[in-house]
Amino acid sequence: MANATVSMSEELFQIIETLEKPEVQHSLQRLLERLPSIEQTLESAEIVVDFGKSVLADEKTVDRYEQFVSSYDVGSETITAIVQLMEKLPKLVQTIHQLENIIDFVAAVLQDKQTTDNTMNNLKGYVDPYVEKGKTGLDFLKMIQQRAEEKPQQLNVFSIIKWLKDPSVQKSLNYVQATLDILKEKNR
Repeated sequence: MANATVSMSEELFQIIETLEKPEVQHSLQRLLERLPSIEQTLESAEIVVDFGKSVLADEKTVDRYEQFVSSYDVGSETITAIVQLMEKLPKLVQTIHQLENIIDFVAAVLQDKQTTDNTMNNLKGYVDPYVEKGKTGLDFLKMIQQRAEEKPQQLNVFSIIKWLKDPSVQKSLNYVQATLDILKEKNR
């Protein structure tokens, strides 16, 4: 009996030593603070278990479930597909998180007036030279159209021969000839 008392004393001493450690005290304190939520979780689990028991005890519900399950052809291909899908779920979740981050970023950028204004100004800097060239080209075409309508000329063979001597006409005709040569080569 004395031996049993010494053994109990040693165990009690070890328990007291363990309880005196700060990390154990901190853990116990956290556990005590969380006891109400743990109790609620246990009660919720009991409710779910009781509901499951009552559902399994109801023959009509079990029959409907069996009919529902038997109406689907769950073969090895379906099970394999489900397993493959489950294997890919972590990657899918990661991809969805990345998409959410991108969507959040784009939404934040679109809501930030200063950023959208800066972006539009930068784009305008790239686009404006092309718009100006287009306007210049349209003005040039309008001038040509206006002059052709104001001064209609009688064209004859001699005026065409005179044009052919002009260097700008020669250059333009060279472009036309090169275009025709390339088109002929491509059609072969």
